[in-house]
Amino acid sequence: MARINRVLTSPGIPGSGCSKPRRLLWNDLCLTSFPQQLDSESTKLMHRWFFDISDALFPPQFCSKFDILKSIWVNCILADEASSYVDFFERRPGISSKTLCHISKAYELVNLKLSGPESVSDCAIAAVVSLAIYQQIHHQQSTGLIHLNGLHRMIQLRGGIARLMEENRALALKPLRLDVELALQTGSPLFSSDALLVNAVSRDSHVIKEHLPSTAPRLPRIMLNVISFANLLNGKEKEERTKLDPLNYTETLLSLLYHLIEVAPLGQPRSVSGGLYDDVAHLAMLAFMTTLLPEYGRDHSSYLLLSNRLESAIQNLHVTYADTQHSGSSLLLWTLFISGVTVLKRKEHPWLSLLILETCERLDLYDWPAVRRQLCGFPWVHTLHDVPGRFLWEDAQRRSIEISSKAS
Repeated sequence: MARINRVLTSPGIPGSGCSKPRRLLWNDLCLTSFPQQLDSESTKLMHRWFFDISDALFPPQFCSKFDILKSIWVNCILADEASSYVDFFERRPGISSKTLCHISKAYELVNLKLSGPESVSDCAIAAVVSLAIYQQIHHQQSTGLIHLNGLHRMIQLRGGIARLMEENRALALKPLRLDVELALQTGSPLFSSDALLVNAVSRDSHVIKEHLPSTAPRLPRIMLNVISFANLLNGKEKEERTKLDPLNYTETLLSLLYHLIEVAPLGQPRSVSGGLYDDVAHLAMLAFMTTLLPEYGRDHSSYLLLSNRLESAIQNLHVTYADTQHSGSSLLLWTLFISGVTVLKRKEHPWLSLLILETCERLDLYDWPAVRRQLCGFPWVHTLHDVPGRFLWEDAQRRSIEISSKAS
């Protein structure tokens, strides 16, 4: 355990004393005692975080209610002093002196835990996950990767991620989610998809075929699963009585992301077998999946590697099919929209609106309902993408008017 202990290096800010951890007796937050004394502002933030995080991780449009207060994960945070000192529930861009004090204390307590007999316990893993989340919020990916490597070794000592999934599924999904998020930022994952079920909530194969767009037969099986998952989510939005189990939803989401990343890791030269068409589809589906992977921060700037790869692939596809009516135009249109509502910031990519207008004209699409029908032939979740998609369309129309005015 000494090697694991060394990967957690304290920032060196002196910590402050606190009361001893008290046993958690109630699930109602109003009656819950925290392992450290919190002021009224911190208590309010903690309460708000617990009630907000469930809806972010398990969208109520698709998932049945998840009682986050009864989860083993939350009980570790509430009952474990090391976890509670990580101020990841306060998503501010800067780092206050109080936060520095807390994070220093967290490092101290986590290192103490990793040196003891519970070095690979559930709460030890939860504490290191909390530290990694904190680093993600503050865009410190290199430190987050150090923590993730430590988590990987801890989990290996527990018998591997598959065994942890059997023993504590809710906890095991946390490092897997971190791994996927960091893989989208840095290029390659540490864990693999072996421990996850891609069909935890997916439809049967004969149902998948009924919902495929005309271009889909060219896509690898994993991309067909993404299309199926999107159609499933659109159906669940309307079916109040048959929502998805929250953990099944999360496991399927992570499994799809792992399989997509494993097809062609972002940190390696592109090697998608179907050439340019499949390369664009693969990158766009990764962008689509980020919609379902809520970021810990609020500025949505985490996926620079993916956005750069996608921008290059879009421009290559546009050049290739610029003078044809190839079915690639339909894929290009969906890619432009899904990129514009996910990883490509519209203000930083003014060419996006121009390409949207040009591609719509090539496809004889001149109003939003017609554009939307075209987009729905690809992965498109109505409740998540309709509003920002329409905004993107209207922005393209405004830019067209501005260009015409300047030209006249």
